[in-house]
Amino acid sequence: MIVKIDHIGIMVADLEAALRFYTETLGLTAGPIETRDDPPMRRCCVRVADAELELIEARDREQTMMRFLPHRASGVYHVGLRVEDVDAETSRLREQGVPLVGGTREGSGMRIQYVHPDAAHGLMIELVTRKRPD
Repeated sequence: MIVKIDHIGIMVADLEAALRFYTETLGLTAGPIETRDDPPMRRCCVRVADAELELIEARDREQTMMRFLPHRASGVYHVGLRVEDVDAETSRLREQGVPLVGGTREGSGMRIQYVHPDAAHGLMIELVTRKRPD
C-alpha cells in the first residue's frame, strides 16, 4: 500500500550548483553529499517538509535507471513512493504483470524497487520502505 510521496529524484549536471540554488536561494536544508561507485554518482537529499528532493549527479547516466527513460537530460528522474512493505508491494505488482526494473535492493537506509516507466506512462517510480521511518 502506498503511504505517501517519499522523495523526488532530480538529475543534475552540477551537484554543487544545484545545492547552492536549493539551499541558498530557496532556503532548504541539505544533508551530506554521498558518493557511490555502483552506479558512479554523487547524491544529496534536500528536505522539504516530510519529503526530500534527491539531487543526483551521475558520471554516466546510462549506468543509472535513467537508461530506461526516453530522455537523459537534467530534470525529474523518478518519484519515490513510500510503501509499508516493498517486498509485498513488489510481489503484488508482479502478480498483476506490472513490469519492474531489476530486483529489490538496499540503499541509503531504505529498501527499494523500481517500476518500469512503461507501466507508469513514462514516469520512473521508485517504491521505498524506510528502514527507520521518519
